[in-house]
Amino acid sequence: MKSVSVAMATYNGGRYLLEQLQSLASQIRPPAELVVTDDVSTDDTLAILAEFSDTAPFPVRVYVNPQRLGYRANFMRAASLCSSDIIAFCDQDDVWQPDKLQRCVDVLERTDALMVYHNAIVTDSALNPIGTLARYALAKSYNPPLSVDPFLGCYGFTFVFDRQLVQFSSLWDRPIGIREDGKNPNPHDQWYFFLAHTLGALAYVDAPLAKYRRHESTTTSSESDWIGESRLSLAPHFLFECLGRWEHLALVFERRAAILDEIAQQPAIPQAASARAGAEKYQAIARLYRERIALYQGDRIVRRFRRFMGILTSGGYRSGDVWAKGPKSGIKDLLLGVLGVSRIVPAAAKSKLRGY
Repeated sequence: MKSVSVAMATYNGGRYLLEQLQSLASQIRPPAELVVTDDVSTDDTLAILAEFSDTAPFPVRVYVNPQRLGYRANFMRAASLCSSDIIAFCDQDDVWQPDKLQRCVDVLERTDALMVYHNAIVTDSALNPIGTLARYALAKSYNPPLSVDPFLGCYGFTFVFDRQLVQFSSLWDRPIGIREDGKNPNPHDQWYFFLAHTLGALAYVDAPLAKYRRHESTTTSSESDWIGESRLSLAPHFLFECLGRWEHLALVFERRAAILDEIAQQPAIPQAASARAGAEKYQAIARLYRERIALYQGDRIVRRFRRFMGILTSGGYRSGDVWAKGPKSGIKDLLLGVLGVSRIVPAAAKSKLRGY
């Protein structure tokens, strides 16, 4: 039987912390340890943790950071201090169902998946239900490596993962997040999700195994700030926003490919072959976005059409492949990119995009 550590990051979480701790103590399959990294709290967080540790049915180890790290690095530190075979991230203000660890760890023990995640009930500050996280669900309970949409992600508190992924933590600050501005490293959950579904299988439990509390002090955003491609119109400023988005995605995927290349160069690592295959996938999708940008920026219709045909013949618009854009994007690129929109992109916007 594999052991499981709960990795909790805290910062001024005294208001809701006790409810979360009590839900950990009520787990049908209790963790082997609770590892807490506190980001220099100034409220009663540490006192609550100290009192809980006196009666907890498992060891509680609390580490206070010498200085503020921010939630990303704080969670990464918590994971690095865990000693079990399996790690479960834990927020300070949610509530877990009693069977959360039991069901998730059971999946990891009977499959070769590197990660399993689950649905959750979204609540207000008083734990009144206001929705679910079903939009992040997978159609299948078991998904082989590289079979999941590279844009997909999930919240850290919903997943449980194999500790072997921690060995790559030294590479964490190199990539940028899909929904980030490039100024910060990946959120901890996006980082581990990327590694898990690229290097191994990903599992999903279609059950709400936690209550996700949303309140005024919540650190992370629940929605993407990006403008989706579906909002692209003939207006130049909308086109500029879309191309800027694609430029960002190309950079995101190039960074990921470089990380996987580095992992693949270590033949002793069991995931080396998967990393090599993943690097090729991410390099290909990065090229796809750069080709689409070049298509829209083309100054002659003949060149734009050739660029479009190159994407088409290389499979960039094929359907049923999470690593391609699909027929709808092909039709959009033909009608808007080849036949018209790129002719109204201001020269200044093109220049700015090249330096994005």
